[in-house]
Amino acid sequence: MTRIAEVGEKRDRSSVEFLIGILTETKNALVRNQVAIALRDIGDNRAVYPLIEALSNAQLRRSRGTLLYAMEEMHYEPYIEIIVALIGDASLEVRLQSFLLFEKVAEKLSEQQKQVCKNIILQCKAVSGNDLLDEAIALLKK
Repeated sequence: MTRIAEVGEKRDRSSVEFLIGILTETKNALVRNQVAIALRDIGDNRAVYPLIEALSNAQLRRSRGTLLYAMEEMHYEPYIEIIVALIGDASLEVRLQSFLLFEKVAEKLSEQQKQVCKNIILQCKAVSGNDLLDEAIALLKK
């Protein structure tokens, strides 16, 4: 696993496709998380869609915090609806990380994206409210 970390630290873009292959194929949560962090370090937008797919996989529920963290410096705005829904997640780490991603781009979203996000947040609030959902709604009003 240290080799994966080294690839990320070197920011070796030529390894992105290889790392994405590992991300999508591995069953090992530790390896998946190491790969996600390496992809974050590299910061290549080719990793966004595979990370979103992994987020949407119910079997990978325990890796969601790391998968969200991995997207921090990438262009994830086209998938903001998936990310914003996770502000209502049961895991505190997932809620916080998805809120941070949302907060970072809320002002840049189109009016249509804002409306979709607002609807998703309101649906989440109806199921189980938390303070981050209220803060997310407030961000949309700015």
